[in-house]
Amino acid sequence: MVNPLISWQDCAVFAFSLLLSVGTGIYHAIHSYLLLKNNNVERRTAKDEYMMGGRKLPKLPVALSLLTTFLSGILMLGVPAEMFQRGAHIWLNFVIGAVSSLITVLIFLPVFYKLKCTCIHEYFIHRYNSKLLRQSFSVIFLFFTVVYMAVVIYAPSVAMSSVLGIDKWMLILTFGFTATAYTTIGGLKAVVWTDALQAVMMYGGVFVLIFKGLFHPQVGGLNRVLSIAYDSGRINDLFRFSPTIAQYNSFWINVFGGTVTWLASFGVNQLAIQRYNSLPALSDAKSIVYATLIPFIVLCSIVAFVGFIALAYFYNCNPLETGEIVDKDHLTILFALEILSSTPGLFGLYIACIMSATLSTLSSGINSSAAAIYEDFVQYKVDGSISDKAETTINKLLVLSVGVLSTLLAFAAGPLGGTLTVCISVMGAVCYSVSGPMVGIFVIAMFFPKAGIKSTFLSFTISNVIMICIYIFSYYEQPYAHLLFPTNTTIEGCGHDKFHIQPQPPYDAHFGDPKSTYMGRISTYAYAGLGFLINIILGVILGYLLKEEPLKNIEHLTFKGRHLPMPYSEDGLPEKHENEKLVVKIKKVKRSSH
Repeated sequence: MVNPLISWQDCAVFAFSLLLSVGTGIYHAIHSYLLLKNNNVERRTAKDEYMMGGRKLPKLPVALSLLTTFLSGILMLGVPAEMFQRGAHIWLNFVIGAVSSLITVLIFLPVFYKLKCTCIHEYFIHRYNSKLLRQSFSVIFLFFTVVYMAVVIYAPSVAMSSVLGIDKWMLILTFGFTATAYTTIGGLKAVVWTDALQAVMMYGGVFVLIFKGLFHPQVGGLNRVLSIAYDSGRINDLFRFSPTIAQYNSFWINVFGGTVTWLASFGVNQLAIQRYNSLPALSDAKSIVYATLIPFIVLCSIVAFVGFIALAYFYNCNPLETGEIVDKDHLTILFALEILSSTPGLFGLYIACIMSATLSTLSSGINSSAAAIYEDFVQYKVDGSISDKAETTINKLLVLSVGVLSTLLAFAAGPLGGTLTVCISVMGAVCYSVSGPMVGIFVIAMFFPKAGIKSTFLSFTISNVIMICIYIFSYYEQPYAHLLFPTNTTIEGCGHDKFHIQPQPPYDAHFGDPKSTYMGRISTYAYAGLGFLINIILGVILGYLLKEEPLKNIEHLTFKGRHLPMPYSEDGLPEKHENEKLVVKIKKVKRSSH
């Protein structure tokens, strides 16, 4: 039964936002078809139009797409809840992403853009002449992305269903079907333009919640919000400078680990590079990164600040302690419902905000995963022997298949394992675990020209295995389960005595349960930085021990030669680069189809 606090206006706003997303996909599918049919585009294939937007996308929608792609519905719900329960560390971990964007512009983007590739993993062909490394990296990327998309569908659906009174399976179908539909129909253009519209809804929903929340009498205004956050230790905890990684979080862990984590998203991720390469020039790609720095910081900050406003609202009666909700990720939805439902339509706008964050991540992941499957695996089978139209059809089927698979995995998330908290924590830890080596392998390739295929592959594999083992210790020991800041729940605040306050442990919970192992107490937020360092150290040591003969003429693929042009023309490559010859052969077949 739908929650009685939800009005028909709320349902109308939510339905309109869904129809707008699907309509955008249909519009761009028709628009691209007419462009190609009327020959209004120059040197553009149907596949390039579908997967890369013809590499002529305007800067504004691409910038907005980048802004929303990595802020999923999980984060829109989870970040405020983390601020509510454990303080402002998570805010710093997010805003540090702006630094990662600057590093991307300086180091990675000049190299990746000149390749003019649909999939970033093609870099390993040019740098190492290795299909094995390319496909191994791609498998990890695809596994992580597809499973993460399933969680992106499942987690908000469960959180929203408990408060809205709507069956979670209906929400899973709605999110999965909508994102798959408009991504399959319209390709990258639909993804980017829909993301742009969804960015507006995300900002609108969060700003409305903050505005209404601050003026609510139970919140008591900005001064009370900041006062409670400060007096309860949630702000001061941000400035922990202890150098150990065996703690829940710290300033240094967030700065270094957070930077590496976001580099895995903005710097060496197919989802981001595909958008950079869809722009007409490198200068355009750089400009959108600069343009999104402040909006990214603002969006992360206001999303996080919702947690402090919810803290002030629930400060004397925590719904997690009274049993009104059972999971911290339900907290933001409950807060929004109680604050916004008095004005018909506003709660619908906030639900559309969560939906927009979910769909933007889903559509981007579906499109980029399909591109990786085709470029890293299928193209080696077809070998340029099929028409451009057939290539486009295969890519559409791949997009559809990835979307359906992610939705089916979301349905399996409940029966296979766990509650919402477990589901998110597992995927979050896997994200942090693999992101370090994923950045490290590119840093080795760009900063150590003498690194060969064996040392690079072994260091990447070993570092991933080590990080997964470290995570297993943390998962089974749960050393930070008792780390919760007080919310001052009282009989007077709740009007009854039916609540349970978790007692504080006899140790400093920030440094974990002393009975657990040191590996178990390594901060999840430190995984990315630790995995990065392990990968780099192993790569350098193995490079010297194995004494491999590096490829020649790869200066343009390194940091030092990032501004050098590609050393070959469209007509040829060095004879010994067989895999590079295959890539160019396919590209030449595509050009000849015009």
